[in-house]
Amino acid sequence: MDQEINQQIEVVVVFEKGRIIPVRFRWSGRVIKIARITSWWRTNEGKFKIRHYAVVDQNSQFCQLSYNERTAEWFLDKIWLE
Repeated sequence: MDQEINQQIEVVVVFEKGRIIPVRFRWSGRVIKIARITSWWRTNEGKFKIRHYAVVDQNSQFCQLSYNERTAEWFLDKIWLE
């Protein structure tokens, strides 16, 4: 079951071969390390794009992050609960 979060977060990224790769993020005062990206995709918001990332953190928690290119903001969209 997933839980909608939709909170703005701070994200540390690596730029590699023209790609934005999130490596960790801060949420609710905790720094969460991303263990792997399971998928990514883009959606359009007018002429701008939103980049979405399905990730697994160091504790095997599944999360969905998004980056809004228009506002340059990151969001924690969802987490999956056991």
